[in-house]
Amino acid sequence: MAQSLELLLIQFLMPDNDARRQAEDQIKRLAKDPQVVPSLIHHLRTAKTPNVRQLAAVLLRKKITGHWGKLSPQLRQLVKQSLIESITVEHSPPVRRASANVVSIIAKYAVPAGEWPDLLPFLFQCSQSAQEEHREVALILFSSLTETIGNSFRPYFADLQSLLLKCLQDETSNRVRVAALKAVGSFLEFTHDEAEVIKFREFIPSILNVSRQCLASGEEDVAVIAFEIFDELIESPAPLLGESVKAIVQFLLKFVLVRIWNLTHAIRIVYA
Repeated sequence: MAQSLELLLIQFLMPDNDARRQAEDQIKRLAKDPQVVPSLIHHLRTAKTPNVRQLAAVLLRKKITGHWGKLSPQLRQLVKQSLIESITVEHSPPVRRASANVVSIIAKYAVPAGEWPDLLPFLFQCSQSAQEEHREVALILFSSLTETIGNSFRPYFADLQSLLLKCLQDETSNRVRVAALKAVGSFLEFTHDEAEVIKFREFIPSILNVSRQCLASGEEDVAVIAFEIFDELIESPAPLLGESVKAIVQFLLKFVLVRIWNLTHAIRIVYA
């Protein structure tokens, strides 16, 4: 299957619509067989072009849920190990993120069942790596895993909060700071314990710093995440400190003014 699937993946990426449809039909047929999983893993790790590796990961994410229970323990271990390798040694950011998406899907089943005990230690290790790419992808995974296996993080919550605060203050990478901001948003949505929410108040200065930087560089979508985080904190049972409220209100006013200015500018361009 591996050789024929590789040709189909390449054909699927061609600009010719007819060729693409033919490849899609044949891929759908092959994807009904659980053996498509090791074949896709093979191409994720060995295909020469990033586009083919990314496509293999995307297809794997779509099919892994239906096939996971049919795989042998040896194949499951191969899949998990290959995904970890893809995250750590892959040079293409889209491929790394696509592999991380597959990890998130598998973890939903494997972590609660005790079948992936080394995943969380790996993510902690990755998040403290000297390589920016490793720190970023670990935070992306922490964020997505919160939505599926948040309860599995309970024993590590204090460590996770310390880690997120450290990453929010990352001095070398805006990408890491933004990924940490998104992870904080995910954890706050999951957290309902008052003591845990209170701990997040310590994050406010760092959240404001990251948000101001994003707003100044035109990344309004990231600033929106901060807006949502502050909304969660304001509605929480743990009251915010007075100085924090003042700083948050000032940021929100600036955020609104920037959005109004951008909207006005866009309208002027349209009607110029």
